Amino acid sequence: MNPLERSADPSEVRSHWSRFDTPGRTIYLADSKQIAYAETLSLARASSDFRSAVDFVARHFGMSWQDAWDEVRNDWSRNGHMTPGSVPAGWRDDHLVYQLKISSPAPWVDLTAMESLAAVSAALGPNLRSTYGVDLLTLSTLTGENREVTSVIAEWIRTQIVDDGSYPAGVKFHSKLGGGACWAFWMRRTDDGLGNDPVEVTEEHKILKTDVDMKYVLGLYGARCH
Repeated sequence: MNPLERSADPSEVRSHWSRFDTPGRTIYLADSKQIAYAETLSLARASSDFRSAVDFVARHFGMSWQDAWDEVRNDWSRNGHMTPGSVPAGWRDDHLVYQLKISSPAPWVDLTAMESLAAVSAALGPNLRSTYGVDLLTLSTLTGENREVTSVIAEWIRTQIVDDGSYPAGVKFHSKLGGGACWAFWMRRTDDGLGNDPVEVTEEHKILKTDVDMKYVLGLYGARCH
């Protein structure tokens, strides 16, 4: 478990950052394995461009949509490409499932709360509007794909002192894919060179091809794992 350290360089392009990354390191958690897989494997879903291409083939060759999908997938396989809707076996080999215990006494900022949205809007509203074109901050902003916006919001929250006089441990938010809660934990002690953060790995598992939760999520996505 070794999250990437994000740069504080203002010229850093953040489009590849995770949702609530800030300069430093961030650990993401979910309240169930299914939600963790849903978030992690969301890119396994075929893109809208690919689906449009399948629509085109089906329409112009008089094929059913499923037959066109299968034909395109087979064509990709013949040419040695990983087919859309597939997760390579190497992904399973390179990842583990962790169960974590975070014992930090610091509070979490709940980004689903009206009070949180109001506070962020009051502090960042003008900048979000002028820089990113966000006229009204809503939950859809926080679950959207603009990482410049979500990371700027996270960076501001990380620097705030909350009601008990401490800095927040991180943020709590709903999975954009539905079904459960997620958390982003900022590794302050590690980032500041003060030692280890209060994060304990209580369980660690390899990801098997037979993993029931992974197969369930991939089934929802119309995908499979090799």
